Amino acid sequence: MAHSPQHLDRLRLRHLRLMELIEAHGSLRAVAEQLSLTQPAVSQMVKDLEFAFGSVLVERSVRGVTLTATGRLALQRARSGLATFQTLAQELDEGLPPVLRIGTNPAMMFNVIPAALRMTRDDAAPVRYALRSGLAMDMTRALWDGEINAYVGRIDWEVVPSEMKKSLRHAHLFETDLVVACAQDHPLAQKGKVTPADLEAATWALPPENSKNRMGLAAAFRNAGLSEPQIAVEVAADPHGLMTILREMPLLAVVPRLVLDAPDAGRPLVTLDADFLRLPPIEVGFLTLVEHEHVIGLAAFRAALSAASRQMSGAV
Repeated sequence: MAHSPQHLDRLRLRHLRLMELIEAHGSLRAVAEQLSLTQPAVSQMVKDLEFAFGSVLVERSVRGVTLTATGRLALQRARSGLATFQTLAQELDEGLPPVLRIGTNPAMMFNVIPAALRMTRDDAAPVRYALRSGLAMDMTRALWDGEINAYVGRIDWEVVPSEMKKSLRHAHLFETDLVVACAQDHPLAQKGKVTPADLEAATWALPPENSKNRMGLAAAFRNAGLSEPQIAVEVAADPHGLMTILREMPLLAVVPRLVLDAPDAGRPLVTLDADFLRLPPIEVGFLTLVEHEHVIGLAAFRAALSAASRQMSGAV
């Protein structure tokens, strides 16, 4: 059945919250208690939702009620809207400028994000920023759940669920190489080109197994006919800590080149010439949901990111 614009106009926030409660409780009676309504009233709300969206959202059985696949998708999209309204209510209560919630990867905090924030200082719309960082998939999921307004960082389309891709707006920012680095006093630092045997005999400081950088290095080792890297230290999602360890210990690491190029990266590290090791480049992009495109300050922040990326690439 087709969706009904007339029923859409009649929906309220509690209709959207209804799907959350159904998923949590699996019983219309329990949902009715949560909403202080009668069970027939809740059943009518379910019908209103289904007429509005033109789809069966709730499946009934002797065990209770569950969301259908379409219902779960509707809930996923509704969560973003519910989170936006909750944030708006808090901002109005506080009487403060709106908050732009940005998710990113730790490597972006070395130069890209600070440069973009600096460029938006004089923007006409006053905005506060709330930054959080983590792995790419975790940040994409946070965007999908409405916890953040945008994500800036590594884009791995192969791990983004297909239903999510249709709801995303993407802007490519730049690419950065993944390189092998060490301290200036490492035995391999003064060598010209390193050999496969050099890397196989070396010990490494690396991120955890689920890190894309770690997986990229492991794949490059296998493709070069090498055994797995020998790991002495594992550092979770912290390029700064990883680089500090390199300066203090005779270890190798694989890091994005943009981290090494950051002006405040600390005592310089050496990039090894290992052209036989085919490490995948990292695509850095900007992601937001369709419904977040017009959030206050987001367009200006995206424009600043693009400008900062051009400067990093030398194309002012």
